[in-house]
Amino acid sequence: MFLIPSINSYFRKNTLTTSNKDMGVIAKSNRELKLYYHPDSRIAVQSIAIAEATKAQKVLINLIEVKVTETQWAELSRLLNKQPSELINTDHPFIKKTLSDHPKLDENQALKVLAKNPEVLMHPIAMRGEKVIEVKGINDLMALQENDSKDAKLP
Repeated sequence: MFLIPSINSYFRKNTLTTSNKDMGVIAKSNRELKLYYHPDSRIAVQSIAIAEATKAQKVLINLIEVKVTETQWAELSRLLNKQPSELINTDHPFIKKTLSDHPKLDENQALKVLAKNPEVLMHPIAMRGEKVIEVKGINDLMALQENDSKDAKLP
C-alpha cells in the first residue's frame, strides 16, 4: 500500500509515551458503565451527565489522563464491529495538519494515532458488560441502562 510521505514520517517520529497511566486489559461488568471520552467533545460532557444518572458504577475514562493502549483500541473497535480507522475523525485539525486531508490508514496506523492522539476520537465510547456503543447522541446511552430497569419502582 502506498502511503502519503507525511503519514510515514509521522509514524517514524512518534513513539509511545509513558507520561500517562497505562491501562490494563479491558474488564467487562454489567454493574459498571465505562465511558471513554475526550473532554473537548461536546457530546462527552452531555454523556457524563447521563451516565451520572444511572445506577451502575461509573468509570469515566478521560483520554487526556488515562492512556488507552493500541491493544485496547483494537479490542474496542472489534467490540464495536468497526475498523480502527472508522473511530477517527478525519476532519479533526490534527489529522488534516499532520497527515493529510484524506488519510488512508491501515489498522496498525489507526491504532497508533488513537493511542497517541486520542483527541481525534470521533465519538465517545460507552461500555456496559458485553455491550459497547459509540455515543453519537445522548439518547444512545439509554441502550446501556436497561439493566437498571429491574430497580425502577413502578406506580
